[in-house]
Amino acid sequence: MKKIIALVLFIALATVTQAQMAEGKVTYNRKVDWISIMENLPFMTKEEIDRNRLTWGTRESKGRNYILEFKNDKSLYTYKEEESEGGYSWSKEKYIIIRDYQSKQTDDWREFLGKKYRIKQDIPKHRWKILNEIREIEGYLCMKAETTDPIKDQVIHAWFADGIPFSGGPEGFGGLPGLILELDINDGEVIVTATDVSVESWDGKLSIPKKMKGKDITYAELDDKTKSFIEDSIEGKKNPYWRIRY
Repeated sequence: MKKIIALVLFIALATVTQAQMAEGKVTYNRKVDWISIMENLPFMTKEEIDRNRLTWGTRESKGRNYILEFKNDKSLYTYKEEESEGGYSWSKEKYIIIRDYQSKQTDDWREFLGKKYRIKQDIPKHRWKILNEIREIEGYLCMKAETTDPIKDQVIHAWFADGIPFSGGPEGFGGLPGLILELDINDGEVIVTATDVSVESWDGKLSIPKKMKGKDITYAELDDKTKSFIEDSIEGKKNPYWRIRY
């Protein structure tokens, strides 16, 4: 009964969330379980999967860190600048997700198969189903929600905190009555979880690059390219996610 009451309260707070946008910074860690991804590829044999498990293990040991900044109805999500043990920064694709919640527009910079694209359009909407589950993440009470990605055939679960009135989150996901503190893609194949949450006023502006060059494209066009590449790769018995983001 208590969980049902909590669910009603979470939904009722949706309009309040939109009216009172918080500001702050959150660090997320993104880990990929490559063996689980391989297990779902139709051409992989058990022997190949077992051999890869012995060679590579399962999940990335450390993952990669990302940072979400949000202020004045805008947000920026990208790689967190870090150096490796040898003093060199990680090689990474261009991945900058910018949201303007007042104009409801994106200004994203994505790299796909070595080519840079810029996406300026309405913020994509996700069809969320709020579930009757609650857990704590980084000291915040969170509720679980579910959506799907039909292009990559993924089921995505998000844990969001209504105690942080900001309707955004990592990887471009948002639209829930609170900040998303964790994403679970396909039952643990990818986990993106908050490791440091700072929700307070801060001086300065979002770390948006001054120059963002790339060919203009829509998310629908990028989805078509993604779907075609996945289908061609699987037909050729290749793992598409070695080259594109899972």
